[in-house]
Amino acid sequence: MKKALLSLALFAGVASAAHAQTGIKFGVKGGFSLSSYTGGGDIGKNAGFKPGFTAGALVNFGMSDNASVQIEGLFSQKGAFIDNASGYYDNNVATPYTNKQYRSTLSYIDVPVLFKYNTGDAGKGLFFEVGPQASFAVGLREFTRDQGAGAGSTNERNLSTNRDRLVPVGIGYVGGIGYQITSGLGLGVRYTGDFSNVYKDGFGSGNAPLRSDNNFHNGVFQFQVHYLFGGKG
Repeated sequence: MKKALLSLALFAGVASAAHAQTGIKFGVKGGFSLSSYTGGGDIGKNAGFKPGFTAGALVNFGMSDNASVQIEGLFSQKGAFIDNASGYYDNNVATPYTNKQYRSTLSYIDVPVLFKYNTGDAGKGLFFEVGPQASFAVGLREFTRDQGAGAGSTNERNLSTNRDRLVPVGIGYVGGIGYQITSGLGLGVRYTGDFSNVYKDGFGSGNAPLRSDNNFHNGVFQFQVHYLFGGKG
């Protein structure tokens, strides 16, 4: 009888562990981002942070009560701004601009694959995440504004909307920290950086800081809110 009870207890423990290791949760997330360019000589030195947003869905594969692998699909805005830039509209040397604020809004589908570790009990508490990311370029808008002008300024002028100028698939990394408030609701902040260049052959035209060095990359701080479905309250 004791052996039978011991066997049943062992079986229950194994089954419970297996359930924890194979648990799957789905979720949604969104948030605010600040992006810029890093590296690339004058580009990295002169580029400032511009606001954007991130939104998408995720699936979390539980390996234990504390560890999981999370795959996400996110629409992410990136880009930068550069003050006092000079160049040409649409690479047309007959139409120059001088001392304008250059801005770029780049759109990507980001697919990070993250190892996530939660330090709390029952899937709650402080968590850390790290892993690689693939970024698929889906949109581009480059434009100028007068120095000091705000969003929607009547002085905005498009430079380019040609997405083909971007490196189509970028490879990068993600590192972040957050807090799982309940089994569903959580907050997080992360940094994503690319190993790949932003443009195939540089960007802009004319004088520095444009057309200086193409060896620069996207760098983004993201502040996110997520909700996981399937968790226990």
